[in-house]
Amino acid sequence: MLGFSIQAPVFLGKPSRSGTNDLIANYENAGQFLQALKVSGIGSIEVRILPRGADPQSYQEMIDLIWSMGLRLTIHGHVAGEHPGTRFIETYPSMAHILKHFHKYQDRLTMTLHAFDAKTGSEEELHRKTVKLLREWTAMVDAEELPLRFAVENNRKKAGKVDPGDSIRGVVRMVEEIDHPAVGICFDMGHYYSNLLSEKGLKHAPDRHFDELPEAGFLEKVFHTHIHGIGESGTHNPLTEERSLPLELYVDALHKAGYQGIYNLELTLDKFETRRSASEHVLASVQRVKEAEERCNRP
Repeated sequence: MLGFSIQAPVFLGKPSRSGTNDLIANYENAGQFLQALKVSGIGSIEVRILPRGADPQSYQEMIDLIWSMGLRLTIHGHVAGEHPGTRFIETYPSMAHILKHFHKYQDRLTMTLHAFDAKTGSEEELHRKTVKLLREWTAMVDAEELPLRFAVENNRKKAGKVDPGDSIRGVVRMVEEIDHPAVGICFDMGHYYSNLLSEKGLKHAPDRHFDELPEAGFLEKVFHTHIHGIGESGTHNPLTEERSLPLELYVDALHKAGYQGIYNLELTLDKFETRRSASEHVLASVQRVKEAEERCNRP
């Protein structure tokens, strides 16, 4: 299945940052954007992001629209926030509407999470903090028999930020230490490729892809994906240019590892270059992912 991340302002009734509907690809409204995505082959929409303390009613109308159109829902969650409780709905109150109604539309939920990070401090302490939180959450999920899975995302390395999830090994280590069937990995292909280019001293994607892959132990634990290309403005760019991401290599590797999840595009529309329209960039990106997936499924 193909998926597409839609940014939180759209859920909050603010589809544009500049008056040009740049978060919904210049469509007239969010409904039209969703319809265009569905026609193009998208079957799942991700909330990007849903903070723990957000008002669930603020997201409700858009979430209900997604479900009413026959689309599934995934959540890009967030670990930060102080919400104590013994039930998951108490520790993640913004999930209230989703948890109450999702069973009418889909059999399970996937939530992607970044590890705890900080401007200063110990990466080891942030690692332990992330592991502790997810052990607490999975205990609640088990007790309540919720079909909810957590996918720890590999992040992009950033100057001035301590992050135990900004490497493949760091993510694998957290997931292995948690050691729970409801905890896996979100393979952010754009972050992985960005880090690979940085290691080689490159600021922009070269014309010829580098073909390094994450270790098998990482690929085998992938529950979800985030897909975006490298462009002049950095990450979260479309896949319009073939060199922006070795997408086909990564999809093929996941297929060989037995991946059965969603191939989810995570684009930031107001970062696109303007030689093509936003909708052209979006639909071309969807088509490229669709073709990559179909190629793997051919006999």
